[in-house]
Amino acid sequence: MKKVILSLAVLLVGVSVCLGSGFQLYSESAADVLGIAGASVARNGHASAAWYNPASTIDITRPTFTGGGSALKLSIDYKTSVRTDHLDDQPRYAGFFYGVYPLNDDFRLNLSVNAPCGMITQWNRSAQLSTMATFTSLRVCYITPSITWKATEKLSLAAGPSVTIGVARLANYIDLRKYGQGMNKNYMSADAFGLGGFLAAYYKLTDDWAFGAKYQSRVAMTLRGKARYRHSSYLNRAILFKDGAVHTRMDMPAFLALGVQNTSLDNWTFLFEALWTEFSSYKHQDIHFRHYPGGLARGKAANPRKWHDVWSYHFGVEYKLTDHWLLRGGYCFDYSPANKRYVSPEMPDADKHLFTCGVEYQGETWDFALSYGYTRFQRTKLGTASLKREGISERGVFHSDCHILSASVTLKF
Repeated sequence: MKKVILSLAVLLVGVSVCLGSGFQLYSESAADVLGIAGASVARNGHASAAWYNPASTIDITRPTFTGGGSALKLSIDYKTSVRTDHLDDQPRYAGFFYGVYPLNDDFRLNLSVNAPCGMITQWNRSAQLSTMATFTSLRVCYITPSITWKATEKLSLAAGPSVTIGVARLANYIDLRKYGQGMNKNYMSADAFGLGGFLAAYYKLTDDWAFGAKYQSRVAMTLRGKARYRHSSYLNRAILFKDGAVHTRMDMPAFLALGVQNTSLDNWTFLFEALWTEFSSYKHQDIHFRHYPGGLARGKAANPRKWHDVWSYHFGVEYKLTDHWLLRGGYCFDYSPANKRYVSPEMPDADKHLFTCGVEYQGETWDFALSYGYTRFQRTKLGTASLKREGISERGVFHSDCHILSASVTLKF
């Protein structure tokens, strides 16, 4: 019975696990930003700054709107001496929209709509770890209006609220063979809303040097939904599965981005950004059940996570090839926040390297940007706590990588 309870808890905890993992879509939330591996907080002149640093939109003098999307193809293999399981690696998609509207010389109105956190992992029902997770889908959309103020000739400031909408769809199998039954399946669908905010600054020291900073607050959301079972009245030896409501608190972590831009060389722009993310908020995750598995009473399952804060480092370069064509390249090293004891198939995260390139055509009234990124994860093992919980004799290894393609169109009025 304890194993059944833990299986359900692990499934639900996967909602927050996704948020704090390497599947955070920071660089992938704009085509022009992916091309420089996310090193964008100190860059100016692009509508995508409505998310990455709205303070730098002060240099945009015309109403400018950017829309587009990214396609991600995540591949994961789980290898043991017995067999290798493969993730269903069909492409997944995320969209974005950014707008900047100049009010006068000193103020800008900005709007950002994107999904900077999200993932989908889907394993076959016959996978070795199917009792832990077979399907995990999470999308968290941020809607961020803001205002930019030119405080001095060199300094601009911006602030605004962030409204978040979270949608999760999860599934796993529950092994009841020890009770003389087969495999039951659990499904969960849930939604959540949250409210946070941000502060940002952009400082142009000289014509060649600029600095940027943005702090995004933590956003607390209560994810509410329903747990359903393939066999909703599966009763044997006092094991009862009854459809019912579940909820858990889900914190979107705060982050701080610090960056610098240099344009000393003709036609070249060099960018660096350090991004700190407050993943230590995932110390534990309590799951509340209206119908606790095994009975009809309410109940709670406590689940330790013990994550830690991490930094990622982003390097980008842009080269103006002609009056209309811009080339980009970038690299990012991203530390994983996950506690290795709790690594699981929902999100087998590890330290990672991101390599990117891109091209942009810049016209008088419209631009088109296209970028590609490749993420290589370091190998990571199934967590020892997960191993013990599932009663698995062999600790397998996850091998992961991800291909990203992003495109956008910008209109300038």
